[in-house]
Amino acid sequence: MRNNEMRIQNSEFKIQERKKKVLCFLLYLFCMLTSGFWILPLVAYADDLTVIISKLQKTYDGIQDIRANFTQFTTSASIKETRKAEGIVYFKKPGMMKWEYKSPSKDVIVSDGKTLWAYQQDIGQVITGDVAAYGTYISNNFLAGIGNLKKDFDIELSENDNSAYLLKLNPKVPQPNVQKLYIAVDKKTFLVAKTIVYDFLGNETKVVFENIKTNQSLSGNIFKFKIPEGVKVVKP
Repeated sequence: MRNNEMRIQNSEFKIQERKKKVLCFLLYLFCMLTSGFWILPLVAYADDLTVIISKLQKTYDGIQDIRANFTQFTTSASIKETRKAEGIVYFKKPGMMKWEYKSPSKDVIVSDGKTLWAYQQDIGQVITGDVAAYGTYISNNFLAGIGNLKKDFDIELSENDNSAYLLKLNPKVPQPNVQKLYIAVDKKTFLVAKTIVYDFLGNETKVVFENIKTNQSLSGNIFKFKIPEGVKVVKP
C-alpha cells in the first residue's frame, strides 16, 4: 500500500513539475515590463536605495536581449524530492522569450509576446494559446503595461550579502499559484541571478542563471514555434 502511495505521489510531482515550467515562464513574463527586463523597485538599505535603482535602470535601459544558461531545481514538499533541469533561456524586447530545456527532457517554452507554446516532446504535446489567457490578474496588468510591483507586492530585503540583494516579494492579492517569490540581484552587474518561487503546497522552484550575455542581436525568429506534424495540440 505504501509503495502505491509513493508511486501516486511521484506521478503527481512529475505533473506538477511540468506545470512549474509553464508557471516559471509566466512569472518572468509578468516581471518583464514593456520598458525592459525585470525593472524592479528594489528595497535595500535606505542609504543605497537611490544608487541601486539608478544603476539598475541604467543597466536595463541599455539591454535589448539576453541569453543565459539556467539550472532549475524543483522540490516537492510532500515527498521531499528535488528534480534538476537545465537549459538555455532567451529574452528579447518587447515581451519575447524562449526556455529551451536540454535535460532531463527536451521541453520548449516560447512566446513571441502574443502567443505561448509549451512543447513537451517526450509525450508529443503542445500547449498553446494567447499569452494573456495564461496569466493571473497581476500578470495581465504587467502585460498591459499598467502593473506596479509596489502596489501588487510587499517588498522587503531578505538578505544583503557581498554578491547579491535577495528580495522577497509578497503578493498583496492572493495568487492561485504563488505564495511567495524571491529574486536575487547581482550587485556587480545588476542582473537577476536567481529566482525562488513557492506555491501554496510548499513546493519550491529555484532557477539559477549563469553565463548571462546581453545585446547579442537575437533574431525574432528564435521566438517563433512551428508545431511539429502529428503532435497533439492543447488549447485553454
